[in-house]
Amino acid sequence: MQFATEYMLACLMMGAAIGMDVALITALYSNKLKCSKTRTKWVTGVVGTHTILPMIGYILSFYSIKWIPWLAPLLGIIAIGFIALYLYHEILADADDPHNHIVATISWSLIIAVSWDALWSGPAKSAQVIDWQSVFVWTSFIVVGFVVYIFTLAGLKVGNKLSSQQANTPFSWLWLQYSAIAYFGLLALTRYTFAVELPSWCIFMMSLILIRLVLLKQKPLRWLFTH
Repeated sequence: MQFATEYMLACLMMGAAIGMDVALITALYSNKLKCSKTRTKWVTGVVGTHTILPMIGYILSFYSIKWIPWLAPLLGIIAIGFIALYLYHEILADADDPHNHIVATISWSLIIAVSWDALWSGPAKSAQVIDWQSVFVWTSFIVVGFVVYIFTLAGLKVGNKLSSQQANTPFSWLWLQYSAIAYFGLLALTRYTFAVELPSWCIFMMSLILIRLVLLKQKPLRWLFTH
């Protein structure tokens, strides 16, 4: 009974830790998840990656990342690259360009990019499950994935409710939306590439400032205060 309580508590805590980010980003992007096919792609993608990446992180930690020291910096560069490409097309590229297929879409590169932080939970889990039997270690990732799934649906519901109350997307909503995406890229860059442990709030503040500067440069001041 004690182990069952420990097992469920550990899964719930890990699922909540990585699921809250998913809920936030899902709420912010709910206006792009109206199509059932796109919505299924997003939910399946983020839940799947948030189930598999912690497992990969655990395996890498278990067998020691020292065997492949070049991998960690590379992960940060890949993540920031995916997100930079997405934000470029979302903010800076011409939305009327018929050849610009990335604008207003949910791409797999975006899904993978916002899921990189889940990889980091794997090494932390390796210390948590040191006395567990193998079957419970591996099934715990499935339970964590289910918790993330619940958070994703909650974020989708909240986002739909908020977006239905406003005809136009306000600037503050777009600012927060793009900042949340940029946060994942900066998080991966600081953790993996530079191996720097900055507080999450500090990284998010950097993201807010960066995106604000980009939007100010891209859009006239009048647009900022009228949308």
